[in-house]
Amino acid sequence: MKNIALITAKGNNQSLKNKNLIEIEGKSFLGWQISAAKLASSIDEVFISSECPAILEEAQKYGINIIKRPEYLARADTNHGDVIIHGVQEVRKIIADIGIVVILLGNTISVRPYDIDKVVSALNDDRDATSCMTVWKAQDDHPYRAMRINDDSYLESFMDNKSIDTNRQSYPDIFFYDQGPWAVKYSTLVNAQAERSGPSCWWWMGDKCIPIIRNWVTGRDIHDKLDVEMSRLYLKEQLWDL
Repeated sequence: MKNIALITAKGNNQSLKNKNLIEIEGKSFLGWQISAAKLASSIDEVFISSECPAILEEAQKYGINIIKRPEYLARADTNHGDVIIHGVQEVRKIIADIGIVVILLGNTISVRPYDIDKVVSALNDDRDATSCMTVWKAQDDHPYRAMRINDDSYLESFMDNKSIDTNRQSYPDIFFYDQGPWAVKYSTLVNAQAERSGPSCWWWMGDKCIPIIRNWVTGRDIHDKLDVEMSRLYLKEQLWDL
């Protein structure tokens, strides 16, 4: 059985132009993600799914496998899960015996080879698990503190509970996906579109997803220039041997 990494990277970005190709410390965001996948000891083959010629040209510099994404899966409202399932189906035409699929975002550098190996190892160690993802624990940004603007343009509580304490330590533990690696058993992905049983909106992950908790907020993809600078700090201070 082979473990594969599937990087998803769409062109024509609306939040930040060509964000997958922005260079940081001498390498594009996409390049950092490809490097992490290639250096991970648990990964046998690396693939990228994109419709963008510039992204595919960048990926070819690293010698990874290309999946040309159809335009109907490259719209702003395309569901990410559908992109993943399409990519895995294309990989299956090349590799018959897929074990685990690690899904990576093309616009983040906050994934080390170690992180990839950790989610794969956790999934291998749990026979019942369907998948594994990295998450961070909410505190100040806990859902209990969420507000919305009502029809009269005033703030009101998003949740109905009126007895919420100001002490965040009293809240139940809540976790958010942190833009790190997803690891999913191929057998889970085969039936994912029919079952749609994953946690929250990540329906392709199956109903037994292992959490790997990282520090707030370790994982980060990019939507604006501040995210780019945060990513630059991340590289310099923590994770990569530049």
